Amino acid sequence: MPLSLSEESYLASSLSLRPPCRPDGRDQHQFRPLDASAGILPATNGSARIRLCDGGECIVGIKAEVVESRKEDVALVEVQCDIAGVQSNSPLHTFLCTTLETALRNTLPASRLSIIHRYTYKLFIDGIILDHVSHPLTLFSMTVYLALLDTRLPKLIPSADVASTTTSTSSSDQPIGLPQFESDWQESVPLCDKAWSPPLVQLAVLAGKNVFVDPTGEEAGVGDGAIVVSWHQGKVVGLRTVNTRDSSKQVFSASRDVTEALTRVVS
Repeated sequence: MPLSLSEESYLASSLSLRPPCRPDGRDQHQFRPLDASAGILPATNGSARIRLCDGGECIVGIKAEVVESRKEDVALVEVQCDIAGVQSNSPLHTFLCTTLETALRNTLPASRLSIIHRYTYKLFIDGIILDHVSHPLTLFSMTVYLALLDTRLPKLIPSADVASTTTSTSSSDQPIGLPQFESDWQESVPLCDKAWSPPLVQLAVLAGKNVFVDPTGEEAGVGDGAIVVSWHQGKVVGLRTVNTRDSSKQVFSASRDVTEALTRVVS
C-alpha cells in the first residue's frame, strides 16, 4: 500500500538522522533475513533459489554449452530474466540483464571457461523473479551469485585433446580437436574456487549523508537517490548512480564518503 505524504515525510526524516532509524530496526548496512538453497534444478549445471522475508522470490538456472571461441568474438555469458507481471521488453528487465551481464563479463577470465584449442564454455544464466516488493536487483544478483557457486563443469578427458574422428578442419587445414568429457558427474569440477568468485551487484539508497543497503520499496521511494554498486573479491569494482524518484530531482554523485561507506559494507 502506498505511503501517505505524512508517512513519506516521517520516513525520509528518520532515514536522514545521525544515526538513522529504519522502520524494521535494521542497521543501515544490514541485509534482510532470507532463505537460500542451491542445487534445486537437476537438469542444470548450477541453480539456486532465494526467498526474502517480504515475499520476494527468485530462481536461477545455469547451463554451460560448448562453443567455438573463435566465432565472431563469442560472448561467454548471456543473462536472461523473466519477471512475473512485467513485460520482457520493459526497462526493468533490460536493466537487470545488462547490469549482471556487464559485471560478469568484466570479472570472469576467459581462461576459466576455456577447454582446448578453439573450444570454450558459454554460460547461459536464466532467472525468474516470481515476486518482488522492493527493487529486484539485489535479489536477482544474490541468486545468480549462489547459482554460480553451485555451477560445475564436466571434466575433460586428457587423452581427448585430438579426436580420432575429425568432422571439420581449420583454415590452416589442421584437424580440430573435439573435446570429450567424463560421463560421471561426480568427476565434474566447480566453476568457482579461491582464485575466482562471482561478483555481486547491489542497490544502495542515499538519504541525507547515510547509505542504506538492501532497501525496502518504501525506503527506495523516499530516498534522495540510489547507487548500483558492484563488488568482486572484497573490493568495489563498479559504482554508478540511478534515480529512484522523479526525473526532475538531482541524481547524487558518487562522492568519496559514499564510496568509503560502501567499502566498509563489503569488508
